Amino acid sequence: MRTLAVIVMAGWLAGCGGALAEGESQFAKGRYPEAKQTFASIEGDSRRWSDDRRAEYALYRGLTLGALGDRAMAGVWLREAKAIEDTHPGSLSPEDARRLHIGLESNDGE
Repeated sequence: MRTLAVIVMAGWLAGCGGALAEGESQFAKGRYPEAKQTFASIEGDSRRWSDDRRAEYALYRGLTLGALGDRAMAGVWLREAKAIEDTHPGSLSPEDARRLHIGLESNDGE
């Protein structure tokens, strides 16, 4: 029974990681409406993730919304990613930390 629980949990975690990776891939390909939908569909799950995964999720959700022109909501998500990164430095990879910095500047500067 314990083995089954571990297998089920591993599958669940892979599914969550898969959806986050899928949303990031959609974002990278410029498929912003699809990315927005993917990120929205995993919002509830993301609340239970570790700080680093939650920061990554918030970053890409914010960047996606910004790319779609929703500056207000983009700012909410980008500030969440920043708050996590400020509280737990290194939550974001160096590349994603640069993306966050650029995203915040772009969102505030327009």
